[in-house]
Amino acid sequence: MSFRKVKKTFPQLLSRSAGSTMPIFAISLMSIMAMVGATIALGMDTRSGHQLQLAADASALGGATVFLNHASPKSNERLEAARHEATILATNNSNYELRDLDVAAVTEDAYGQHTRLSVELEFKPVNYFSKFAGKSATTPMRRRSVAEATWGFPLCILTLEERNAGMRIKDQGTLDATNCIVWTNSDSSQAMRFSGGSATARAFCAVGEVDQDIRAGVEPEPESDCQPLPDPLEGYDLPVSGLCDSVSANIVRIGSTRLTPGLYCGGLTIRARNVTLEPGVYIFRGGGLKIDARGSLTAEGVTFIFDDRTGQIDIKSGSELKITAPAHGETAGIAFAQINLSKNWKRQMRIRGKIDVEGVIYMPSYDIEVTQGGGGRTKSPYLQIVSNTLEVSNQGRLAIDFDMTETDLPLVIKPRREARLVE
Repeated sequence: MSFRKVKKTFPQLLSRSAGSTMPIFAISLMSIMAMVGATIALGMDTRSGHQLQLAADASALGGATVFLNHASPKSNERLEAARHEATILATNNSNYELRDLDVAAVTEDAYGQHTRLSVELEFKPVNYFSKFAGKSATTPMRRRSVAEATWGFPLCILTLEERNAGMRIKDQGTLDATNCIVWTNSDSSQAMRFSGGSATARAFCAVGEVDQDIRAGVEPEPESDCQPLPDPLEGYDLPVSGLCDSVSANIVRIGSTRLTPGLYCGGLTIRARNVTLEPGVYIFRGGGLKIDARGSLTAEGVTFIFDDRTGQIDIKSGSELKITAPAHGETAGIAFAQINLSKNWKRQMRIRGKIDVEGVIYMPSYDIEVTQGGGGRTKSPYLQIVSNTLEVSNQGRLAIDFDMTETDLPLVIKPRREARLVE
């Protein structure tokens, strides 16, 4: 081939080569841009997913916290408040378009104290780089978070009577339970009856209706139509064995007297002053406890156990009883308790003298009456009462401070108060 011919052909080859390279370059550039866009889109999706999970977590935990801090003793009102707060937080805690929101909150225990609140969010983030990956927008993301909350109300009084009046405050009786909850399971039209005197608590709640006279001072306003609470210590038992240490013990000696723990058949009557009980468990069978006028009894680290159909408990006017439950052992925190009880066999616990109790009074088949000026002279830092009914009347006074920092006793009817993410 001649040089002239080769010279003529070479520019044509260059022209054809340049023409074929441009499409390849354009395709390669588009591929690179698509890969970069997809990488950026993936990174933005990952970040969006993380932010979405944070929004779900904040929504669930915020709703659970509202359930925890809401003032109402009614679980349905606290649940509704929790759902509302979770919805607000889910809507406000993201810059993305909210496509779907599901907030589910249910109570899981008979007390209405515990709830699981789940929040499921679906957002459609705006991600322009996803267009390079061949999409018009990022695929909607869905995230779920679950929080648990336990309201943990401090229960100080629970009456178990289901048909008649469960609690009565009348005739200048005073109930002061500012830091704890008062609850009655009665579904009567007079489940809680205030016909004089005064009553304060963190909350009052009745399964039935509240009958309140204008003469009665009650704070806050009692709630009706509450759910019944189960007996928190149902089935409480203590092994009892051995022979009676005393039969119908009647302490009448003048001067200081000390008694020791054991099984007291026929009950115990105190007619002397300065009677002291050694620490331990005192079991009464076939009889009750009676402190006559001018009798005084001090019981530190003591539990009174009443076995089945025991007699009455009568703290007469002019008498005194000071009892503090044990801080340790199998009856820790328990001051009074029934075992082997028959709920159909009603008994009475009448308090007409001065009585200071630190611990739990668990007498589920007893009708407790604080009357004729009886009751505590000072507020007990820790007193929880479970009884059939409770009445405070005729200048009787029952005062509960409920401050566990002021006692060495363990909390028996435990309120656990927390909100936490679990999923």
